Amino acid sequence: MRSIKICIGSNDQENIAKTHMGDTDFFLIYELFENSKNEFIEKRVNLAKSMPHGKADKMKAIIKLVADVDVFVAQQKSLNFINIASTTKYQPVIVEVEKISDILKVLNDAFSDIYKYVLERKKGEYFNNIPKLK
Repeated sequence: MRSIKICIGSNDQENIAKTHMGDTDFFLIYELFENSKNEFIEKRVNLAKSMPHGKADKMKAIIKLVADVDVFVAQQKSLNFINIASTTKYQPVIVEVEKISDILKVLNDAFSDIYKYVLERKKGEYFNNIPKLK
């Protein structure tokens, strides 16, 4: 069964943080399956939170913390999200909903498209497309 591993920045484990992903307290890691099932994997403390915002070093530190995921999810498109989209294997996604449970539903609804992007990135194809989901 096809799946993708996602990372959501949060400060309370119930809602996505209203700030940039790199400025959150921790990262929630989930595995999403094509049959709309989701599995919570773990919560990781954001050790890079105190680093200056928008710097390449911060982006590298965060990627190191969540290197095993496929998709980064946030509510804001940052310069680092744009850099991640155009230069890495990770697929950024912007969501408008706030509750983690609603975000998982939105991502499940868009699973086929996101999975296609993840496969292209795994082949080394990088592009600027950052889906915005409602």
